Amino acid sequence: MSKPVFSRLLLCSLILNLALVVVAAYLGLRHRDMQAAVAVSREQQERSRQELLALKVEQQALLTAESSQLAQLQEQSRLLAEQAQQLALYRQVLAPDEGPELLLAQEEIMAQGEPGRFSYRLVLLQPGSAGTRVTGTARLRIRALQGGNTVTLNEEALGVAPVTLDFRHFQVLSGSLALPAETRAQTLELQLELDDRSNRTLSLNWPIPDNT
Repeated sequence: MSKPVFSRLLLCSLILNLALVVVAAYLGLRHRDMQAAVAVSREQQERSRQELLALKVEQQALLTAESSQLAQLQEQSRLLAEQAQQLALYRQVLAPDEGPELLLAQEEIMAQGEPGRFSYRLVLLQPGSAGTRVTGTARLRIRALQGGNTVTLNEEALGVAPVTLDFRHFQVLSGSLALPAETRAQTLELQLELDDRSNRTLSLNWPIPDNT
């Protein structure tokens, strides 16, 4: 091999080796850059995840606080309604005795989840400030339509028990009752069997038209 040819081959080999070194260095730098970019991306993703988690926690805290405030407002509304009801009752208790000797001051009849079943709350009141003692027994009955006929449902049919009366100003009578199937209540009656007084019957119209 002549000397010029050998020189050219040596030069080409040197150039090729140099090119390989440059390519390897470039690839190494690109690899490090890619690793750095991946690390930065992962760090950003982790930061975003933490921020999203913090937002969810804050949102849940706000929802919990809102729910708690709503429950407090509902409870306050209920208490205010009860206080207004009690105030109205006490005003009737202290009012001059110009009406009937005994009366139903407050009546609540509410449907429960089961068809035909109801809860009731009745306040038997003796107006006036004298407050003579009232004793005896109260019995609940309902006049209703059943199969096109008017019937009277007694305690046994309604699943209630007599209530012993013993009060001076008022007494609350509460509980639950069940109407037989295919029965439409019309009037609730409270029969009062009083000691040392004449018996009385107080009544009120049934407030729930469909009985469900």
